[in-house]
Formats: sequence, C-alpha cells, structure tokens
Amino acid sequence: MRNTKQSKKNIYAVLLIFLMLVLMPLGKSYAASSVIIQTKLAADSATVNWSKVTGATEYYLGIGESKDEADKDATAHTLVFGPDTINYTFTGLKPGMNYYVTLRYKYTDEEGEKEENASTALVKTIPDKIRGLTQARWYIHQKTVYVTWEAQTAGHYEYVLMNKTGKKIKSGDLYTNSFDRSIENSKCYSFKVRAIAMINGKTYEGAWSDRIYLFAQPMIKSYNYGNDFDLKISGGKLILKWDKVKYANAGYRIYVSKKRDKDYVKVASLGKSKNAATVKKFKGKSYKNNGTYYVFVQGIRKSGGRIGTTGIGYVWEYKKGRVRRTYYHGKY
Repeated sequence: MRNTKQSKKNIYAVLLIFLMLVLMPLGKSYAASSVIIQTKLAADSATVNWSKVTGATEYYLGIGESKDEADKDATAHTLVFGPDTINYTFTGLKPGMNYYVTLRYKYTDEEGEKEENASTALVKTIPDKIRGLTQARWYIHQKTVYVTWEAQTAGHYEYVLMNKTGKKIKSGDLYTNSFDRSIENSKCYSFKVRAIAMINGKTYEGAWSDRIYLFAQPMIKSYNYGNDFDLKISGGKLILKWDKVKYANAGYRIYVSKKRDKDYVKVASLGKSKNAATVKKFKGKSYKNNGTYYVFVQGIRKSGGRIGTTGIGYVWEYKKGRVRRTYYHGKY
C-alpha cells in the first residue's frame, strides 16, 4: 500500500515539474518570418516584395551572390526602410546571376530594441551576352586547350567549338564557366558560348558571345632535349627567342613578373615577323643577373576588328642565371 501511494506521489511530482517547464516564460522570443517574392526581373535589376512582419519598426535589406554576403549586407544596414515599405528594386546587377536577398527587421520587446533575420530568398537576373570570353591556356604537351568566361550562375551554357573558318566541330551544354578539349597543336580553332536560364517556368537565352580564336601559345626556344632555353639576362637586359605561331597575325606581347601567378607587366609588343627581342627595362629598372623573373610570350590574333590572345599557360622562370619552364596557376 505504501509503495502505491509513493508511486502516485512520484507521478504527481513529475507532472508538476513538466507543467512548470511548459508554463515557464522563455528568455528569448523566436524571430518572426516573412515571405520574399521576386516580382520583376531584367538583365541588370530585380524587384522584390515582402510580407510585413508584425511589430517591425524598421526593415534592412541585403543582397549578395551567397547567403553569407546577403546576411552581412542586411546586418550592415546598407538599405533601410520604414515599417510600411514592402518592395524594392535592386539595380546595377550582373546579368544571368543567382542572388540571395535577406530581409532583417528591428522590433521592441520588454528587453528593449532587437534585430532578427526574417527571411532569405533566391532571386535571378536574365542572361545576357557572355563577357570575358578568353583562351585561358593551351598546353602543348597535353594537347589540351582551356577556355573561360565570366560566370552567369542562374542557369547553364550552350557552346559551339568550330574550326578556324567557323565550321562546327562539336556543340553541347556546360554547367560551369569553363571548357576544355583535346586539340591538335598545329591547328587553329574558334569558339562561342551563350547563357540559358529557366526562371519562373520561362526560358531566357542570352545572345551568343563574339567568336574567339584558339591557338597554341608561343614557346620559348629550347635545346638540349628541352632542358635549356633561349632566355637570358645580359648587360641588364632580358634577351629571348621564341617559336613563331602562324596564327598570330597581329604579333606578340612579352610579359614579365617577379611572381609566378600575378602582377605581370607587358614589357614589349612586336610584329608577326619577329621571334626575338631584347627588353631593356622592367618597371623602369634594369634586369639583374642574380634576380628572379617570370616571363611568357603571348600570341595575338586580329579578326573582324576583335583581338584574341593565347592566354597564359606556360611561364619561364629565370632565377640567378638558371631557366626552367613551369605552369601558371593564377587567375584569368
């Protein structure tokens, strides 16, 4: 009998504790929510509407190419609105992009003024003509070309690889802003691309990019089975020779840096008949025999009023009189 009474007492005690926990006021109130809807879109703008948050005294709107960027922008109070504002148009945006929009609000409770995030939504801009299309690098020994362009992340890309005269070799879809392909080092190719995005059930197609030409990067002349190169510093001058590339109908440019992957400076431009140069200065100073320099030659092709280059794949390192070929790993 005693055990039964004790058991009932234990049950009542547990129920009482549970009831107290349920009724106990929480130290922090939960954030209210809002719904953000994109109502208009263009290649360079996006309009959003949002539902009001009960008790909000001020709104802060942020935008970015990532959620973190949008959150930071809203927290920084870049855009501030009164409690009755429910829409805004972002301008100056990049075409064909995904953007995140974060709505933050201010309110007052028994503890004073506070801020919370109400919502984050994904908005898009309409694709436009691809920008920054360029041959990034052409690796002679791997027989591979790489092409890149400025990203338009709202959808995917359609490309066409052609021969020099524009006859199609291959076409298809891509889901990153780059393309690579096995090639023949003796040939010249051409390439174009456009962005395509599905937004609210409708397909938007950007204009085709200008067609660019792809051909092999000029190589510094080598000998002794490729272990030595025709590049040296003598009398404070950089002296080099390279193999001509027949598709470089607009000549060559020589670039030098003290760092392998950045800060290259154009130190000379030469005509298509040239395959040797003596460069006197780098940033206004003579070259030092015991210094370190990175050098590459770029082929230039002109067609239809547009200029194309062979990019930068290989660079040659001069270090205290010794020269070796290496790879560029920097940005394009």
